[in-house]
Amino acid sequence: MRIKISAGTEIILEREVPDDPRLAEFDKHRKKLLDMLRNEYERGPKSKPFDADKAWLSLRGHARFLGWRSVKQATIPAADRRERLRDIAKILRRANRLVERTMQNVVGSDLFLAWWEVRGSEYAKPDGRFDPRYMERKFNQLVKGLADLENAASYGADHVEPPERGKPPVLTGDDIWNLAVLYRDSTGSIPGAGDGPFAEFVWNVLIAVGRPNDIKYGSMVEAIKGTRRRARMDPVTRKRSPFDEEL
Repeated sequence: MRIKISAGTEIILEREVPDDPRLAEFDKHRKKLLDMLRNEYERGPKSKPFDADKAWLSLRGHARFLGWRSVKQATIPAADRRERLRDIAKILRRANRLVERTMQNVVGSDLFLAWWEVRGSEYAKPDGRFDPRYMERKFNQLVKGLADLENAASYGADHVEPPERGKPPVLTGDDIWNLAVLYRDSTGSIPGAGDGPFAEFVWNVLIAVGRPNDIKYGSMVEAIKGTRRRARMDPVTRKRSPFDEEL
């Protein structure tokens, strides 16, 4: 799977990483989940083509959090997570300073040319030519990415919170909000807050990640209603709520 880390419109890191083997089980539900979205799309206004690949990529991203977020947090104590993030920040700080010094002499040119040899083919135009200015800009973004990741690691270390006591919620308001955004973007339809197509879709996502035994269907519907209600009460979120008819 290819991952991207962006700062605004600039991509600072893009690389291929191994898929989580646990997603193999989730992938077995691909056809059913996409059919649910496609069927709702067919009933909607059809303002743009149905993009199955985009919808599935987003669904797989949500599956990582819905299925295993609480497990991962519970297995690593907050103190250890903070320490690891600080270690990452220290290493990135040293690497960033070394690269900055390197770029001030001829070794910096060697590094740039070596990067061009290793990654240049990915940025070639269809006719095989290169734009040197574009290549230099991409390289500088990569170098800047070291500082961005260092800042992110430092920030993360300062804001790590221990998991709340008791059983973590199976479905948070953020989870519902994100699935509602995906649902509306994919189908063009406004997600309903009661028992209906959107609730059935969310329920099947929970089944796909192996969590249906942790929550009752009625409780899930109430959680969706609560998320929609809170979004409408907040003047900030109301303006961008996927549940809002005027979005």
